[in-house]
Amino acid sequence: MRELAGHLGVPVMTLYNYVASKDALHVLVLDHVLRPVRVPSADAGPWDERIRQLERDARRAMAKHPGLSLMRHGLESSEAARLTDGVASILAEGGFSPDDTARAVAALYAVTLGQLEIDAIAATSGVAVEASFEPATSPADLSRDELFDFGLDAVIEGLKVMLTKKGPRPRR
Repeated sequence: MRELAGHLGVPVMTLYNYVASKDALHVLVLDHVLRPVRVPSADAGPWDERIRQLERDARRAMAKHPGLSLMRHGLESSEAARLTDGVASILAEGGFSPDDTARAVAALYAVTLGQLEIDAIAATSGVAVEASFEPATSPADLSRDELFDFGLDAVIEGLKVMLTKKGPRPRR
């Protein structure tokens, strides 16, 4: 808060007239960053393409703000909740049961959150995070974007198999 007040040229206590704490400020910033991300409508394609679009758009929005993290305050962000609800809606429209939708949301969140944290570490540390994956990825020479796409595709393809085995639930 002191650093921000210094950048703004105001006393620290002035900030507290607008925001209760550093944590509350973090949530406001997350909401601001995620607000432009749209949940693709049903006419944007099948459920899997819509999920890919939403997850990639959210990652791009976060990438514009290096060091910003969903880890501590993502659950408090109304915009993160809106996007999570959007993912759940897309899955439900795709034929997933409520239980399978919850499982799928968790799996997709894990892949995206993991990549966002890797991106944040790379942006703030100046260290090539890919080095930690080098023993596994060096034969393929994969970038963080390629690793994210692979992880996202692996989860989505697994979800397709799960849906096929159980069959889509009837729409009401």
